[in-house]
Parts: sequence; structure tokens; C-alpha cells
Amino acid sequence: MKNITKTILFFMLLLIALFLNPNFSKAATNDANDEESLRSAIEASTDGENVINLTDNIILTHPVEIKSKKITINGNNHTISRVDTNWHDDGANGTLITAGIEANITLKDITLKDSKKYGAQAYDGGHLTLDNVTVLNCGYGGIIVNAGTVEIKKLHLGKNGNPNNNGIEIAKGDGIYTEDHQPTLVMNGTLTSTETENVIYLAINDQLSSFEVKNEPTTVDKIYVSNNKVIVADENGDALFESNTRNDISISGDNFTGNYIVTINLIDKAINITKQTGSKLSAQEITEKINLSELGLDNYNITGFYSDADYETEFNFDTPITSNITIYAKLETKPVIDNNTPTTEPTQETTQPAPVVEETPEVKDETPKTGIENYLNISLTLIIISIISIITLKRKEI
Repeated sequence: MKNITKTILFFMLLLIALFLNPNFSKAATNDANDEESLRSAIEASTDGENVINLTDNIILTHPVEIKSKKITINGNNHTISRVDTNWHDDGANGTLITAGIEANITLKDITLKDSKKYGAQAYDGGHLTLDNVTVLNCGYGGIIVNAGTVEIKKLHLGKNGNPNNNGIEIAKGDGIYTEDHQPTLVMNGTLTSTETENVIYLAINDQLSSFEVKNEPTTVDKIYVSNNKVIVADENGDALFESNTRNDISISGDNFTGNYIVTINLIDKAINITKQTGSKLSAQEITEKINLSELGLDNYNITGFYSDADYETEFNFDTPITSNITIYAKLETKPVIDNNTPTTEPTQETTQPAPVVEETPEVKDETPKTGIENYLNISLTLIIISIISIITLKRKEI
């Protein structure tokens, strides 16, 4: 019994020792605080999963290209960048971090900026996962999917490219000859950008012939195919970003059936209207959704809707909505109203002078008093005079 117990204890201790042994677990964790220690940590990575923790910002003098390793570079909110004066390309590669052939690289909680070409790339079958990564101020673009796979968990793009290849470029460069390695873009989280143009860009003048987009079941934002271009939509199905169109390549993935955003530009204000793909918009619908008072534009009237900011081409409302578009509402200032001046033309009723009513003068009765009434009055007067005269005479006789 004692021998069996000892044997069990021995094997338990052996398993614990093997598990704790880095060569057995095939995992390594290293810290890096400058370019030299970062390259040393990459070189020291074993065949299993490896983690490199950045403890400071790192400035590179030439690109970091990783092949045949599985590494997570945890930036801990630090930055990897380059200085223009001391940068040296490795061949044609001017990208900061490259997940090369058979590499599986995860960049986490990190900012990539100031690259000569791109912030990071998945090259010739390499797999690159972006988990809370910000890319900005890179010369050619933010991220390049160069015949590899890029998986987006959380990616934020700033202004990149010269002049405006701001986001993720889909390509297959001249140095890639493996037909199996076609670019793939996987959405498994969220994609945000300070810019709206070329957030997804399908490269031209290269070997790109096919491209695939995929969505993981738990992703928030999703990626679709629509009329030989790529659409990124939010959780409500509203299109956030769309690529340029390439009619000469094959794009596979889920077809977009969501909503496009129509932006109505009103001088320095704007409103958004959501429209189902392929639907149409009317001037009445736009007008009903615009409240000039709420926008602080009470002093304006809308006089038309145009496709350009110079108000030269009227918007064609018969065209189906197949992309995110901007419509420019032309506004004109309302005429100023003078309170002392009539605001309308005087009507005939108000301009005609009121009729003058002439008072009829009182007509005096100038008819001679020769009628019967006059004779009676004269007779009565004569009788009274006669009576008075008789009385007077009688008194004298007495």
C-alpha cells in the first residue's frame, strides 16, 4: 500500500513539474520597454502561445516582421511608432508590425502611429487580430490585409494615408505567389473611425482577384458585400462605412440588406435619414423631417435639394439609394419685414376712399301763410280787438 501511495505522489509531482516547465507548456511571457527588448522577446518566443507586455512606449528604427509564431503583444495602452529620421525599410516593407507567413499575432490595448506605410499587416497567409487597437498618422493607410487574414475585435482608425487611404486596405502584393492566400477580413467586434472616406479600401493595380468577408456570431458591427464593394454596418443594420467599388474582382460574403444613411446638409447643420437599400427618397419626406426652428435656422427657407455643395446639380429623387450619400439643402434668408410698411399690396377695398355722406340741409318752410289756418288766426285777432274797443267805449259813456 505504501508503495502505491509513493508511486501516485511521484507521478503527481512529475506532472506538476512538467506543467510548470516553460518547455512543456510551450508558453513564454516577457516584458519590453524599447525596440531592443521587444525584438529579443519576439526571438525568445516558443512554439506555443507567447505574451509580450510593453512597459513603455517603443520607437522603432525598422519594421518588425514575425513569422511562424503565436504571439500576443499587450501594449498596456502604450504606443509603437517610428521616427522619420532613423527609419530603415526592410526591403519594401515599411509597416510597423507584420504578421507574416504562418504567424498568428494579436495586438492588444496598443496605439500604432507614424508609420512610413501601414500600422500593421497580415501578409501571405499570416493572421492578425486587433483587440483595442488605434492606428493613426500612417503614410499609406491604417491596416493592410495583404493576402492574409485580419480579425477585428476593437479597432479605431484616425487620419491615415496620403492623401486619404484612412483605413483598411485589401490587397495582394507582387511578392505573393501562393494562390491559396487570398485576403480575408473578419468582423468580431467593433470598428470606428474619425474619417468616413476609404475606411475600407480595395487596392488597385495589384494582383487582387478575390476577397472574402466573414462575421463571427458574437460580433457587434458586421461586414457585408454589396454591388462589388464592402459595407460595414452597425448592430441596427445601418451602414457605417463602405469601400470603393471593384467590378473586376470577386468578393464573397453575406449580402447587405440593411440601411444606408442619407445625410441632409443644411449650411453648418445636418440631419441623418435611414433608408433601406434600394429604396427611394422624396423631397416631401426630407422636408417633413427637417425642423428649421430646432436647428436654429428660423430665418431661412428651403428652396431646393442638390447633389453638390455648390448647388449646381439638383438631386435626382428617382435614383434608388445604394450607398451612404449627402444631399445639400439650399437655404435662402427670409425677407426682412418692416413693421411700418404694409406687408401686402393694398386691396381695392382699403385704397378706395370712404364715400362722403353729405348732410341734407334743413329746409325752411317758406310757404306764404295764406292758408285757412292764417284766416282763422286773423279773425280771432279782430274779434278780440273789437271786444276791447266796445268795452272801452262803454266806460267812456258812463
